[in-house]
Amino acid sequence: MIRDSLTIEIEDAKQSGMLGYMSRSLVQATLPHTDPKCSHYERTSGIVTLSITGRPSVGIPYGSLPRTLLAWICSEAVRTKSRELDLGRSQTEFLQKMGLGTGGSYTRPLKDQAHRLFSSLITVTSSNDSNVGLGNTVIAKNARLFWNARNPDERSLWDSVLTLTADFFEDVTTAPVPIDLRVLHQLKKSPLSMDIYTWACYRQFLMKAKGQGIVRIPWAALQAQFGSGYGHSHDALARLEGVKERQAKEKQALWNFKHNFVKRLNEVGIFYPELTEGISDCSKFLTMKSVKLHVPPQFIGQSV
Repeated sequence: MIRDSLTIEIEDAKQSGMLGYMSRSLVQATLPHTDPKCSHYERTSGIVTLSITGRPSVGIPYGSLPRTLLAWICSEAVRTKSRELDLGRSQTEFLQKMGLGTGGSYTRPLKDQAHRLFSSLITVTSSNDSNVGLGNTVIAKNARLFWNARNPDERSLWDSVLTLTADFFEDVTTAPVPIDLRVLHQLKKSPLSMDIYTWACYRQFLMKAKGQGIVRIPWAALQAQFGSGYGHSHDALARLEGVKERQAKEKQALWNFKHNFVKRLNEVGIFYPELTEGISDCSKFLTMKSVKLHVPPQFIGQSV
C-alpha cells in the first residue's frame, strides 16, 4: 500500500484518468459489509437512513464488489452524462472497464452482486429537528447482461447495457462526491476502508462548504453508520437478562467497532495522510479537523 501510495501521489486522479464519483446518499449510509442473509437491511448516520429491500430469491448486495460497481456506475454517469451505460460485450471486458482483475475471484461473484444491486429498492430518508424527507431509489430501470459466467472471455453479439432510472441519475449527477478510483481499488480488501475513504472525502468537502474548522462525531453515531453489525443486534441485546449484562455487551461492541475503525482509518491514511493527521479520538468522540481535500474541487467545476 505504501509503495502504491507513492505512485498515486505523483499524479493526481484527473491526470491519471481515475477521477471518480459516488452518490452522496450512498456515502452517508452504506451497504452491508457481509451477507445479511435477509431481504431487508437498514443503516443510519443519524440524519440519513438507508434501507435496502431485495428480492428474497436474490438477496441484498454486500461487500467490496458492489461498492466498486457503484463507483463505476456513478463515475460513468457523470462522465458520459447519459443514463445508458455500456458494460461491454463480455464479463472480462466489463471487469477491465472497472479496473479489476479478470481472475475467478471477480468473474464468479460479479454477476451475482450485479443482480442483487440492480434488483434492490433503496430508500433514503433524511431528517433533522423539523423536517423529514423520503426518497425511493431504484438504481436500474433495466439491465441486459449478455455474460457467459462459465466463459467470461466469450464476446456476445450485443453489448450489455445498464439503463439508470431518472431519479438515481439525477441524484448522482447533481452533486456527486469526487474520489480517486485508484485509492478505492487499493482498499478493496476491506469494505469498511472503502466506506471510510468515500465518507471522509464527502465530510471534508462539507466542512469547507459550511466553514467548519473542526467537528466532533460520537463513536456511537459512527458505529450506527458504519458498523451496526458489530457485537449483538439491538433485538438480541433486548433479550439479554439484566441491564448490566446488556450494557457490558453494548460497551464491548462499541470497543470492537472503534478498534477496527481506527485500524481501517490508518489504511486510508496511507493514501490520504492529511486526513489522519487531522484526526484524534477520545473515549466518546472522534475529532476531525478541516484539512486539504483529497480531490481538489476545481476538478468538478465547484469552488469552496
